[in-house]
Amino acid sequence: MATGQESMVQPAQISKQKIEELAEQFAQVVGYQPGGDLREIIENKLGGELKYADASEWFNTEDGSIKVRARKDFTITLANFTGPLRNRFTIAHELGHYVIHSRMGEVPIEAPRKGRSVAERQADAFAAAFLMPKEQFLTFFDSMGENPDLELIAGHFRVSKSAANYRAQEFGHTID
Repeated sequence: MATGQESMVQPAQISKQKIEELAEQFAQVVGYQPGGDLREIIENKLGGELKYADASEWFNTEDGSIKVRARKDFTITLANFTGPLRNRFTIAHELGHYVIHSRMGEVPIEAPRKGRSVAERQADAFAAAFLMPKEQFLTFFDSMGENPDLELIAGHFRVSKSAANYRAQEFGHTID
């Protein structure tokens, strides 16, 4: 439930290229490598909290998936009935809100858990770039030659096959 101090997420005036750069810079700052531990980053490096909600709590709440109160004071809430790969993307998405929209906790926000607003698409772009950095993704993809294996790509980056496929398509690649 909102405390009245948080604001709904406003989209940033930022290009997709700048979001890619921010995600990769953020990964360097927090020491993230593709496939790495996201809980460690949230709790130990950023001072946030990661919590899980059961189905009834998740569907009956108006709270967002991230609530930022201040720097080093934020909570990311995940459904306890979704899988680990989906959760990794969700965590990275919420980190996108934290970095882009709350400016690392400077602006208190509460992100809704549903919607396809510009701010949500910005957080998705951040998540993809954070979990699957462009150069590392393309290097790994190209190392597979003529028949890239979507399952191996997804496994390498610890993302869902749909996330890996979407990222490949962003770079003009198709996987059969």
